[in-house]
Amino acid sequence: MNLDNLAGVTFGGQALGQALAAAGRTAPDWRATSLSGYFLRGGVIDLPIEFEVRRLHDGRRFASRFVEASQLGRPIFSMLCSFHDPDGGVSHQTVTAPDVVGPAGLANLQQLAVSQSDLLAPAVAGIFQRPFPIEVRLIDPGSLHQATGEHRRDFWFRMPSAQDVELPRDHQALLALMSDYWLPGTIAMGHQGVRTLRSVASLNHSIWFHRPARADAWLLYTTESPWADEGRGLSRGLIFDQQKRLVATVTQEASLRWM
Repeated sequence: MNLDNLAGVTFGGQALGQALAAAGRTAPDWRATSLSGYFLRGGVIDLPIEFEVRRLHDGRRFASRFVEASQLGRPIFSMLCSFHDPDGGVSHQTVTAPDVVGPAGLANLQQLAVSQSDLLAPAVAGIFQRPFPIEVRLIDPGSLHQATGEHRRDFWFRMPSAQDVELPRDHQALLALMSDYWLPGTIAMGHQGVRTLRSVASLNHSIWFHRPARADAWLLYTTESPWADEGRGLSRGLIFDQQKRLVATVTQEASLRWM
């Protein structure tokens, strides 16, 4: 089954996660270190997606793969990714996780979409109220609808259904899927009310994996958009675990169309 999104096409995170999972099946038993993917055209929700993996390099410490996803013989997504056998080295983390309230006690996205339905566009409220494998809890519930000019949104998220997944590499694939959720939405923040946003489409997406993390555990996603112009925008995010350790860094470019 394909996941959909507000644009009525396959959820981009699904291609990210499935492509990384497919590449991992052909690589040594190492964790992924990074990926960079390009969304070539929207995926059709009711059609199966085929993934072709090409071996680019198999070294003693690193392996690289190229993955192409297609429907009916037409490419819809391509990705380059790498895997690494960890070894010793220096260690530091200069970025600090924001001091925010934990996920316990916060309302989830479905609950907020119901309580704030009169403040949201009907299509947005409808899709947020539907079941989705990713559970989201906003740090600031008002950021669901407020036209803030900060272009920043922080939230906790997890995938409860991943509790039976064992391999760290599979959790990475699920984290790749999760990383696409709501990241481009920070671009549109602050512009609502100026013009009506018609659609947001991901163009490319990159992830750097820094340490293992379970997708079923609560993770803090801090997202922001430093720039937008000429119908495009850039968003980036940092993912922390509950110990405030940096798990992954994410960037994405998206196309925005206005009424």
